Amino acid sequence: MEDTAVTLLRASEGAENVSAGGRTFEVDLPPVSQTEDAPAAMPGVSAPLLGEGRFAFLARAGEALASSLDEPTVLRQLADLVVPGLADWCAVDLLEADGTVVRRAAAHRDPARVCDVYALAERWPMTVNGPRGVSRVLGTGQPFLMSDVPDVPDPGAAAAVADSDLLFAESRRLGCRSVMLVPLEARGRVLGCLSLISGAPDRRYGARELELARELARRAGLSLDNALLYGEARQAQARTARLQAVTAALSRAATEDAVAQVLAREVWEASGATRVAVLALEEDGRMRPLRLLGYPDDAQGHFAQHPGGSASPTARQDTRHEAGWFASLEDFIAQHPQDAEFARSLGPGARAVVPLWCETRVRGLLLLAWPESRAFTSSERAFLEALAHQCAQALERASLYEALRERTERLRQALVTGDVGTWRVDLRRGHEVRDAALNHMLGLPVVDSTSAMGDFLRYVHPDDLAPLEPEFLRHQSEAPVVFEQEFRLVRRDGGIRWVHSVGQSLVGPDGKVACVTGAMADITRRKEAEERLQLLLDASRVLALRLDDVEQALPEVAKLVANHVATGCLVDLAEPDGSLRRVTAAHREAALEARMRASLTEPGRGPGHPALQCFASGEVCFVAPLDAPRCHDMSSSEEHRGLIGSLAPTSVLSVPLRSRGRTLGVITLFTAGAQRMLVAADVTMAEELALRLSVALENARLYHDAQSAVRLRDEFLSVASHELKTPLTSLILQHNLIGRGLEVAGLTGPVTNRLATAQRQVLRLTALVDNLLDVSRLSLGKLVLERAEVDLVQVTRDAVERMTDVFAQAKCLLRLELPRTLTGHWDALRLDQVLVNLLTNAAKYGAGCPVSVRAGLNAEDEAWVEVSDAGIGIEADALPRLFGRFERAVSDRHYGGMGLGLYISRQIVEALGGRIDVDSQPGQGATFTLRLPRTPPAS
Repeated sequence: MEDTAVTLLRASEGAENVSAGGRTFEVDLPPVSQTEDAPAAMPGVSAPLLGEGRFAFLARAGEALASSLDEPTVLRQLADLVVPGLADWCAVDLLEADGTVVRRAAAHRDPARVCDVYALAERWPMTVNGPRGVSRVLGTGQPFLMSDVPDVPDPGAAAAVADSDLLFAESRRLGCRSVMLVPLEARGRVLGCLSLISGAPDRRYGARELELARELARRAGLSLDNALLYGEARQAQARTARLQAVTAALSRAATEDAVAQVLAREVWEASGATRVAVLALEEDGRMRPLRLLGYPDDAQGHFAQHPGGSASPTARQDTRHEAGWFASLEDFIAQHPQDAEFARSLGPGARAVVPLWCETRVRGLLLLAWPESRAFTSSERAFLEALAHQCAQALERASLYEALRERTERLRQALVTGDVGTWRVDLRRGHEVRDAALNHMLGLPVVDSTSAMGDFLRYVHPDDLAPLEPEFLRHQSEAPVVFEQEFRLVRRDGGIRWVHSVGQSLVGPDGKVACVTGAMADITRRKEAEERLQLLLDASRVLALRLDDVEQALPEVAKLVANHVATGCLVDLAEPDGSLRRVTAAHREAALEARMRASLTEPGRGPGHPALQCFASGEVCFVAPLDAPRCHDMSSSEEHRGLIGSLAPTSVLSVPLRSRGRTLGVITLFTAGAQRMLVAADVTMAEELALRLSVALENARLYHDAQSAVRLRDEFLSVASHELKTPLTSLILQHNLIGRGLEVAGLTGPVTNRLATAQRQVLRLTALVDNLLDVSRLSLGKLVLERAEVDLVQVTRDAVERMTDVFAQAKCLLRLELPRTLTGHWDALRLDQVLVNLLTNAAKYGAGCPVSVRAGLNAEDEAWVEVSDAGIGIEADALPRLFGRFERAVSDRHYGGMGLGLYISRQIVEALGGRIDVDSQPGQGATFTLRLPRTPPAS
C-alpha cells in the first residue's frame, strides 16, 4: 500500500539499513520487551506520553477502545488516542472483504489538514501484498519502522517508484520526520494497518515507541474485530427482520404483480441496487417482465422479445437453481457476450442474476444492477437468494389463487345452466314473488309463491343478514342499478345453501323504483369445492411447517377439517403393537370438542366403529346416513355411547393413512345437525388429505430412521474396524515371534505353537468377514440355502468337536445328551454356522461354568437343539433386542464381538422354516433352543 507519508518511503523500503543524509532507517524491527534495557526515546518523542506513563496510556487506550462496538467510533477513538500524544498525524487503513484497502480514519495535529490525509489515499490507491509500506504490512503482518525520514529521497531508490518525488513533497507538506506502521490483527488475520507519523524535527521513533505502538495496535485490533462481529450480527438481525417482513407482505400478495412489487421494493431498499427487474418464466421459455425499477422505457420490450431471457442473462441459468454474481460489467459480458450491447447501454457496474425457484421449477428471474463494481459477500448472496425463494413460493401461490379465480369466474358464467331461481319484489303492491326453483332451494314446496315483503330475508343466514339487508333496502330506493351478491340461505330443514344473486332495480312511470327483480343460482357445490381446496392448501401449509414432527401438527389439521368440510374430525395412529391410538379430535363447538378430547385415552369403541373397520381392512369406510343400530355398534361402553349420542353424527367417513403398503393410521370425518352429509366428493378430498398426511408421516419416519441409520453406521464402523484390526495385529506379532524363535533357538516346538496361534487368529478374522458378508446377503435378500438330507446329531457333534479347544480354554465342562441320529432336509453348512455361534456364546459368557448341549424330537415332528450355560445370563430388557443386528446384551468393553452372530443365526433358522428362542435370568445363565421342521415348508 502507498500510505500517506509512508508512501514516500517506497524508495527506501526495498532494502534494510539504507543510508540517506547520514541517517539509518530501521526496517521490520522485532518486538522489544517493556522490561528490556531498550534505548531511551529520542529527544522530544511522545512528551505527553512520558508525562502520563506508558502503562497509563495503554490502560486509557483500552478503556476508550472498549467503550463502543461501533466500528467508525472505534477507529475514530484510535486516531484521537495517538494524535498528538504518540504522533503528529496518523491514518487507519482497513482491508475490505473484496481485497481492497480503504482509509477509514485519520487525524492530524492541525484539524484543517485531516482532509489532506484522506486525499492522499484517494490519489494514490493502496493495494495488498505490495513490496513496500502499508501494502507490505498488510501482506506480511509485520510492523515497519523508519526512525529518520530523509529530507531528499534516496537517489538509489528513486528509480523504483517514478512518482516518489511527488509523494515525498506531499508527505513533507503534511509533516513527516519519523514513521511507524503496525498491523491491526485479531484471530490470526490482519484487519488493517495503523500508520503513525511524526513531523517534529526533534521527535523520532525508536524500538520502545514501536513496542508501544504494537501493543496499542493489538488492543485496537481486538476492539475492531469485536466491532466488526457486532456489525455483522446487527446486519444478520436486520436481514432476518426484513425477511420476516417480506414473508408477511408476500403472504398478503395474491397476484403476480403484487408479489413482484413487494420483491422489487424490498430488494431495492435492502441491496442498494439502482436497477431491479422481476421476470416471470413462461411455459414456452420466454420471459415476461413483472416489475422493472431503474430501467429505461425500452427495456420492457427488450426483456419480453428475447426467448429464454437472453437480455437478462439466463437462457442457460433459468433451468437450474444457481445464481450468477458478476463483480463488474466486464465479468458479466465475459460470461454472456450475446447480451453485451444491451448491458453496455445500461452503464458499468456489478450485476446479479438470481433464479426465482421453488420446489418444482424455476418461476422466473431477479435481476439487479449497481453503478459501481463490487464484491458480493456470502451473507448478501444468501439474503438475496432467500428473498428470491420466498418470491418464487409466493408466485406459486399467486398462480394457484389465479387458477382458483378463473375457475370461480367460469363457474359463475355456467350457473345459467345450473339450479337457478328467480325472484321479484313489487314495491307498489308490497309483496315478493319467488318461482318454484327458488322455493326448491329453500326446501319449500316446489311451486311459485307470493309472500309479504321481507319474507325472503327470513331464510338468509344470520351471519350474512347484517350486511345484506341494508344493501337490499338501498337498492329499493336508489337509482336503477345492477347488483350481485353471494350469501348463504338456511333451508327449512336446516340445511345451508350458498347462492349467487344478481338483481336489478326498475323504475316506474314516475321515475321512482317500482320493483327489484333478479335471479339466484345455487353455488353450494362451488363453495364446497373451494372449501375442500382451501382445506388441502391450509393442511399442506401446516404439514410443511412440521416436517420433522408431524404428530404435533395433527390437532391443527383436524381443526381445519372441522372448520371447512365437516362437523368434527378424529385422527388415530397405529402403534408398534398393532393397536390404534387416538391422537387428536376437533369439533366446531368448543364444548363438544373438549368432551371428545377428554375421551381420547378412554376405551369404548366397538367393533362397528368405522375407524377400527377402516384400520383393519385398509379401505375407506363411508357411512351415510348413520342410523341408530349402526351408532349402537360403534360403542362398547355406556360412556362412549353417551358421547356418540351428544355428537349425533349423520354421516361418517374414515380414510386410512397408507404408505408403502402399511397402514399408518386413520382420519375420520363426521357431520351432524343441520350440516350437510358427506358426499362422494368429500371422499376424494379426504383421500387426498390422507395421502398428504401419510406422506408427511412417512417422511418424518424416514427422517428419524435416517438419523438412526447414521448412528448405526457409525457404531458399526467403529466396532468393525476394532475387531478386524485385532486379529491382524496378533497375526503379525505371532509371525514375528516365529521368525525370532527360528533365528535364536532353531527349535520346532515353539514354531508349531506360534503357527497354531496365528492360524486361530486367521480363522477368527475369516469368521468376522464371513459375518459381514452374511449381513450383506441378508440385507439384499440373497441368502442361498442348499438343502439336503442332514443328520442334525452328527452336525452337532462335529461343531462340538471343533470347539473343544475353545471350551478347554474357557474352562467349561461340556455335557452332551444327543440321540443316535436325527435327520431332516436342511443346509448343513448353515446349521453348522448357527451351532458354532451358539456354542461360542456359551463359552464366552459362561466361562468357568458347565455347558450342556441336548437334542431331540418334539410332538410336532420338529427337531430341536438346546445349548445351555450357567454364566452371567441376560437382563430382561435386553431379551427383545438380543437377535437384532449389531445388538449386544453386554458391554463391548468386556466382551468382544460385533453383535452379528445371533442376528445371522435367527435369519438362517427362519429361512429354514424354524425358530430360535432364548430363556435367561441375570446370573443364572442362558438357554438357547433351536427348533427346525424336518421337511421344507410348503412354498
